[in-house]
Amino acid sequence: QLVEDVKCVLRVLVLYLPLPVWWALFDQTGSRWTFQATRMNGVVGNAGTIKPDQMQVINPLLILFLLPLFDKIIYPAFAKCNMLVKPLQRMTAGGILTASSFFISGFLELEMMKTYAKIPAVGFSDLHFMNNIPCHVSIQLTNGTGLIHEETINDLENMVLRDLEPGKYSLDMEVSSTCLPAILTKRTAQVEIMAHDKEVTPVFLGVDGGAVFPTVLDVHDDPEKDDGANGRFRVVYDMGNFGKSTNLTLKSPYESVIFILNSTGVSGSEYEKIDTGTYEVMQDDALVGNLTVSQGGVYSLIVAK
Repeated sequence: QLVEDVKCVLRVLVLYLPLPVWWALFDQTGSRWTFQATRMNGVVGNAGTIKPDQMQVINPLLILFLLPLFDKIIYPAFAKCNMLVKPLQRMTAGGILTASSFFISGFLELEMMKTYAKIPAVGFSDLHFMNNIPCHVSIQLTNGTGLIHEETINDLENMVLRDLEPGKYSLDMEVSSTCLPAILTKRTAQVEIMAHDKEVTPVFLGVDGGAVFPTVLDVHDDPEKDDGANGRFRVVYDMGNFGKSTNLTLKSPYESVIFILNSTGVSGSEYEKIDTGTYEVMQDDALVGNLTVSQGGVYSLIVAK
């Protein structure tokens, strides 16, 4: 009798073998899935934005909503086709749906990886060119071995050169004779760039007086997304000969973030964590524009006088 009882228990235990695996996966909704959500914008159409940790509230709401729905509509409909009649059949169908959700999450992660920051690996460096001139700019990058790269950057756009060897480079920039004819008197310029290992070096292409003027910023780019549900934001500015320091304020109904812009020269601020939402951009007391910060976004705002 004891042997038969043990056999019965073992047959029942087989049904419980998937449970540890199921709970291990289910608990990822509060860990790995939440972390994945921090790297998404959280926008749900016109309904607004959902924060990653707010998704935890949906589970009990779905239980309250789906229990009567399945009991009164879905299961009776399947029962007419002699499907999902027994509890074991329903458990199997639920397991298949759960497994499918993780395949969806995996494919989603593969797509999201395309948007992740491309950080230079060991032994490589990147250069980030920001063209603040309303003209096409031709650049040539050389080092001791000769010409490394030649490119044309469209007006008011940026470009990243990837996987360069760390070291010293010389940048030559030139704009055409048809670019800002009433302003520019010198259309070529040169600057030395020191590319550092595993760093993204920003280069600002602007105008100083009547001459084109490239500037290597002291603060390196840091395109990594925030680990929380925030955006990351910095200001790159060229105040020219404005003559005084000024404040740039990002103002929303919930917070204000202030950046102090020095009076002369080209420079950049450190990255700041900033809540998602729409902000008014104020220079001192003057409104200069609006911007929207999305969850997981990394932004560089260029301000030029």
